[in-house]
Amino acid sequence: MVLPIIIGVGVTAIALTVRSGLRAWELYRALPIFTIARMNNIYLKNTSHLENDMRFSSSQLNTRQKLELEKYTGGFNSRMTEAEALLILDIPPENIVHLDEEMLKKKHRNAIFNNHSDKGGSPYLAMKINEARNVLINSVMIKKR
Repeated sequence: MVLPIIIGVGVTAIALTVRSGLRAWELYRALPIFTIARMNNIYLKNTSHLENDMRFSSSQLNTRQKLELEKYTGGFNSRMTEAEALLILDIPPENIVHLDEEMLKKKHRNAIFNNHSDKGGSPYLAMKINEARNVLINSVMIKKR
């Protein structure tokens, strides 16, 4: 009577262990060599041939995402500009003339929803999205009521 329960718990434990191991392996495979070395406190010498290691983008992104990523080189600016805020909130140039508080609120909500930490987003991205909203609220581009 107890044996089926023990077998069920054992099979469940093994399945969960294998599943988390496979997930960890996929994440590890996607890491650049520099990150793996830094995690293991290893200093890499003569790494000029490794600087363009793009394993992350090639293994995790589909073709459409790769094309979108190649449009915008680099990361965030040290001080956010209005142009960067428009890019972050996905406001195309043709919508700038119609930009008002309502549209900004919708774009901000959509960006926060798509980058929520429960869906794989990060607190840093949420901070940048909120900063983009604040930059545009104080901008002369937005139509005030």
